Amino acid sequence: MSRITRSKCVLLAVPALVWMSGSVKADQVTFDSPGDLAANFTINNQTGSGGYTEMPSGGISNTRAVDVTTGPSATLDATAIYNKLSFNPQNGTIAVSEFVKIQAITSTADRLLHLGIIDDTAATHQLNGGLPSKADFISARLNPTAVTAGTLTPFAFQAQAGQSDGTNGTTTTNNPGTPVASVNLTTGNWYQFTVLIGVGAANTFNVGGTIQDFGTDGATPGALTAFGPFSLTTNTSDMYNDPTVFGAFRSFQSTGGADALDNFMITQTVPEPGTLGACLLAALMSVGVRRRRAAKA
Repeated sequence: MSRITRSKCVLLAVPALVWMSGSVKADQVTFDSPGDLAANFTINNQTGSGGYTEMPSGGISNTRAVDVTTGPSATLDATAIYNKLSFNPQNGTIAVSEFVKIQAITSTADRLLHLGIIDDTAATHQLNGGLPSKADFISARLNPTAVTAGTLTPFAFQAQAGQSDGTNGTTTTNNPGTPVASVNLTTGNWYQFTVLIGVGAANTFNVGGTIQDFGTDGATPGALTAFGPFSLTTNTSDMYNDPTVFGAFRSFQSTGGADALDNFMITQTVPEPGTLGACLLAALMSVGVRRRRAAKA
């Protein structure tokens, strides 16, 4: 696990290349040390128990990683919340990313990978709608839209907000309401999924993301697909005004298509006056990739 808080200029690998100066606040968990999962994440179950276990090999470049055993959601559904560092959404766009290895699926009931920010680490806080979840969150997920055909499975991006009054179950809002614009992902390949969360006008969050192919070894950059951004304006007021939020992930195996997970990272850049700020954070993930590849070498 590494932590970075510093001022720097970063060349962003987004369609329009620009320079941004600001203070970078970031944490990364590579899962390369035994106990990284338990030491850095609080696992909150919506159903069942467990859902993620460390494995000694099979990750990026065959290093340590996290095995996904969740699904179907009615039986085993778990959210992992990174509990070592909190963020204030008002300070700048937050980027949450994680690598996922694709497996074939015969059911489309759940999510490949669900990433976002959540209000608390307490037991009733999950990236879920309805009880027992009583959470506020802003997130995005990749949903399978059809079962695997050959080596390909189609997935679609969807932004989601959740909010609870602390008594009733979480109420959610999705944009788009029905996931669209499927991208085909290859069984056996590693992909880095990145979600970008920025504030807009009052009680508005703008949520976009990318998915990039990194091949069977997780270290060979390939095609990059961008999504959104999509605006969320309902079930957002609590998170909009919360100065202490945490990064989180949620994933499913047989009903979502996730075989394993690796390299969780959360990043926020606080723009200096006069910079372009919130629209420029996507390529900070490339910094994490380079650091990850160097550490794995």
